Order: sequence, then C-alpha cells, then structure tokens
Amino acid sequence: MNEKQTVFIVDDEPVVARALARLLRASGYTTEVFGSAQELMDGYKPGSGGCLVADLSMPGTNGLDLKRWLDASGHSMPVIFVTGYDDLTDEERAILQGAVEIFKKPVNPDALLAVIEKALARDRESRKS
Repeated sequence: MNEKQTVFIVDDEPVVARALARLLRASGYTTEVFGSAQELMDGYKPGSGGCLVADLSMPGTNGLDLKRWLDASGHSMPVIFVTGYDDLTDEERAILQGAVEIFKKPVNPDALLAVIEKALARDRESRKS
C-alpha cells in the first residue's frame, strides 16, 4: 500500500518536539507537530495513516487522555509514549491501553526509529483489513 503515513508528534516542550521532528524528517518520515493534545484533537483529519509519538505527561489533556480520545473517536493508530518521569503507574496504564512502546526522555534515537517503523507497519496492516 502506497498510502502516505505521518508521524504525529505531540509534546508540550517545543525543544523536544522540534528535535523529534528533525530526527524523523532526516530519516525520511513525514511529521506533523502539535504543542498539546488539544491541538491534535482540533486538527486531526480522520483517516490519516501513521502513528503518534506523544508525551505522556502534559498540562491539560495528557497522553493517556489523548489515546482514549483517539480510540473512542474511532481514530485508532499506534501510539508511542515518551515521558520525563519515572511514574510506573502511568506507564503500566499506557501499556494496558495498547501503547506500542514507552520511552524515557532523553529518547535513544535508534530505538525510537525502530519502534516507529514497527508502529507504521502495524498501521499499514490494520488499514488492509
């Protein structure tokens, strides 16, 4: 399938969001960057192929809330969480909600790229059904 896939990045820290976008674009991925979960919720186009890399802990709507919204809205896509905290409770809940992976900041670039490729492959497979 030659469908365009996008890596959606949601992080309330602009420096982190820009660094992730730079890394991904340099690796050949198309990205869309949002500074909050609400920004993505307001601007997301249904049917967009790809995956989501989201900060787990953000003010207002956090990463878990965003994943719940995507699932409830029928916009399921693979989700990869990043976090600056060692809050195992959130990580356990995220895994239970179907996250592909959870990374502690700073994220290892090679590990992130490998998981993004896995997430995009999962998205392609789910769209074939």
